[in-house]
Amino acid sequence: MVVPNEVKDIGIACKRFLFTTEFAGFLILTLFQNELVLSIGIRLLIEAILAAYFYINCRDSPGNPLSGDEDQELSQLSISTQQRDNTQQESQIPDRNFCQECKIIQPFRTKHCTKCKKCIPKYDHHCFWVGGCIGELNHRTFWLFLFFQCLLCFDGLFQFNQQLGLYSIYEEEQSDNKYQYQYFVILLFGTISFGFGIFTGALFLYHTMLIITGQTTWEHTKRDKITYLKFYPKFYHPYNYGLIRNIRLTFFHRNVQSHWIPPQKDQIQEQCNIFDNKYYSCC
Repeated sequence: MVVPNEVKDIGIACKRFLFTTEFAGFLILTLFQNELVLSIGIRLLIEAILAAYFYINCRDSPGNPLSGDEDQELSQLSISTQQRDNTQQESQIPDRNFCQECKIIQPFRTKHCTKCKKCIPKYDHHCFWVGGCIGELNHRTFWLFLFFQCLLCFDGLFQFNQQLGLYSIYEEEQSDNKYQYQYFVILLFGTISFGFGIFTGALFLYHTMLIITGQTTWEHTKRDKITYLKFYPKFYHPYNYGLIRNIRLTFFHRNVQSHWIPPQKDQIQEQCNIFDNKYYSCC
């Protein structure tokens, strides 16, 4: 299903704003920095190009729900698990939901996005900056965008601070106020860099935590409302497979979607989660 035009338009507007701001900031650094060495300029340019590249590629499809033969393994597991013991009163895996809009039985970790008007596998969140959803196949691209954007913002902020120091020296040497315009522009773009840096930095840290614990934004913030998570104990995360495998499933999936088969309830084991457990929660 095609993403609605209004969602695309918001994403395009956000891209224009971000790219224009970054270009203007880079231009200000180039024009105002009397001691901007070539290595610093190249480094900032590389950071900007990488951030823009991954930002644009966040628009890639998050994936489509598995169906038909692809989902046969999960269907057979659900049936066999519920029917394996006629004396057993409680199902050992949670039930799946039926999407009234897409007319499909949703695989686990799938959610229907009302803005994109389709079901998203391993749904994380709908991002208006991207103009679409972040899901299983583009979560790694979104994380890389946050990393390079955060790096660019704080690197740029450091360079703007260097400029303020230089112009302060110039004013002291010449004893006049002819650099007021430069001060204003540098402070303006320094403030923008700081704001974007804090915003993207917080998101970067949050999504890093989600990836290494095998969660998504939706699962972490709406756990009490998600059917397949309410099925398990409160501090048990059924898709936390350990640090190495969680990272591999996010970054090295080769654009192949996973069968998110949940563990049987009588086979779950105690987990060690330093971010969220029965003693405390950092988020």
